[in-house]
Amino acid sequence: MKMNIEELETADYDILENIKVAFYRLWKMKIVVLLMTLIGFLAFGVYVGLAGVKTSYFATASIYSAVYGSYEDSMGGVTVMNQYASMLGSTRVCDRAAGSLQEYGITSNELRSMVANGNISLSGASTDSKTYGTKLTLVVNVGTSEYVVDVANAMAKAFADEINDLLGVSTLQVMDEAVEYTAHHSINLTLYFILFGAVAFVGTAGIIFIKEFFFFKGIQCGTM
Repeated sequence: MKMNIEELETADYDILENIKVAFYRLWKMKIVVLLMTLIGFLAFGVYVGLAGVKTSYFATASIYSAVYGSYEDSMGGVTVMNQYASMLGSTRVCDRAAGSLQEYGITSNELRSMVANGNISLSGASTDSKTYGTKLTLVVNVGTSEYVVDVANAMAKAFADEINDLLGVSTLQVMDEAVEYTAHHSINLTLYFILFGAVAFVGTAGIIFIKEFFFFKGIQCGTM
């Protein structure tokens, strides 16, 4: 049986009335919504306290092959620094670097461990001659900002100097020293703070709205 136009208009009117009443009740209960939002923010604090926030500090230094006045020698250095990139964690390189890091008490063994664990690495190196990197970026990633910049510069210089001494050349140079570090948090605190509050706000408001919408609709059906 098809509904006539009057019945359709009445149904639409009832839905609009239900929505208006639900919004009105939601506004009347705004304190509840605000309290639940506050609880969401508190839950964020508990989550951060339980999960913890780990901060990593990054610093980079760039190594180039550059021989002034000789393009051929410069390109030869590109081959060298790519082929010998695996020497970064060698005893000789780490010994050199540790010598300039004595004020921090960092030893050669600790530097080798950092290389082995990926906390110190060379980015841009390739063993394929077709994809040799013309610049190597030494990256240091540690859990303290105290010495991250100095470690990056010490390791970059030690690597370049060791390769130059080993081959009797002077092609590798640290052109861009690390001057500052960047910090990375394991949890985006701002994003999670907003997310917890938004979930609490939207969830509470949605539950109240739906409850009042269907409650008022039930009353209407009961009085018909």
